[in-house]
Amino acid sequence: MPILALLNWIPPRSSFRRELAIDSGNCRRWKLGSVVLEKNGSPEDALADINQALSQCPSLSEARVDQARALIKLDRSAQAVGDLKAAIKANPAEPSAHFLLAKVYRSLGRTQEAHAEMQTFSKLEKAARIAPAERAEEVIKNKENAH
Repeated sequence: MPILALLNWIPPRSSFRRELAIDSGNCRRWKLGSVVLEKNGSPEDALADINQALSQCPSLSEARVDQARALIKLDRSAQAVGDLKAAIKANPAEPSAHFLLAKVYRSLGRTQEAHAEMQTFSKLEKAARIAPAERAEEVIKNKENAH
């Protein structure tokens, strides 16, 4: 992790850790791991926070995706499959989980499954881009009809 990025992260991380010390059952602990992964920090450190959160709150689909991301960075892709499938089961419309599962399947030589997941990702990603534009058009039409 670059030093500047690390310095910017230390105060909020320390503050959040103090909050977690008061509320040890706080399921948001996984966000510490998520930020570490985003900042290209140690996947082992990220995994420790994510695992602790998932032990208390196993239904956190976002944490499952982050756990899979950490496992992929640790070259443990086969272990990431279960987390990604659980995240997809909880939220089938989340494109990132399908993308990561396609990546994992490809690394494991499961090309047909990788292709299927990539197709699902593409459809979901396209729908996610189109939906805001359609809502904006609807708002504009409603404003025009109101006048």
